[in-house]
Amino acid sequence: MFRVLEKVNGMKNMMIWMLAAFRLEEKAIEKALKTAIRKKWTANNKIEVKSTGVGIKKSRIMLEKYLEAQKPDMVLITGTAGAVNTKLKAGDVVFPDKVCLVDDTNKIQKILDVQKFSGAGFFKRTGKCRRVYKAPILATVKRTYHIEDKDMLRSMYSDIYAVDMESFSLTDVLIKNKIPFVLFRVISDPYNMKFPKDTFIDALFRLKGIKRIYVFLRHPVSAFRLIMIMPAMLTSLCVLKKCVEVFISSVLKSEAG
Repeated sequence: MFRVLEKVNGMKNMMIWMLAAFRLEEKAIEKALKTAIRKKWTANNKIEVKSTGVGIKKSRIMLEKYLEAQKPDMVLITGTAGAVNTKLKAGDVVFPDKVCLVDDTNKIQKILDVQKFSGAGFFKRTGKCRRVYKAPILATVKRTYHIEDKDMLRSMYSDIYAVDMESFSLTDVLIKNKIPFVLFRVISDPYNMKFPKDTFIDALFRLKGIKRIYVFLRHPVSAFRLIMIMPAMLTSLCVLKKCVEVFISSVLKSEAG
């Protein structure tokens, strides 16, 4: 088990990757990196924001492809997640003890112990960002989870606090390659928030320009739900930026002064 931040803190000329699935998440992380560069925290270290894409299979393929070319000294797995636990609100931060893979019937297929993080007071310092929780389990699922899906998952496994679609794959690859990492997620949607239909979201990702307007007109209910979740999403992205700033300053503390 890696003592992640103790292991890398103080190293010179580090290569650090920060992984995210969505472009909005990447932009929030990039803003945090710009702040770190402006405050001269990065010194001679190289920090890169890398896109994993969305989903279990794509994120694994993308990370393995990156690792074929180069291996970093440290990786941050972050981004947003959906709440399963009823006490979690938009903008809350979760550090999971374990990550599991859930199949289409809501059954846990595999479970991994997440490497513990320590050093530089990282976990305590994230409390400045928002409410912070040590979550027993973060579940990686294969599709968007709606209210009824989360209710079912919570009734079966009370220790699952949140869901995403990439963490299990990314964690599995990094453990196999013996690369230190830190994992945290920011809640973007409470357990009872209604999401647009998957077909609507898929169409928005696939189409561009005026065709997107037609999608909104053809799916007014999903379009309304998308507008309603935007405040929660914006809150989570602001918190994500702050937490990434804390992560960078914690890892590079000895060089940042």
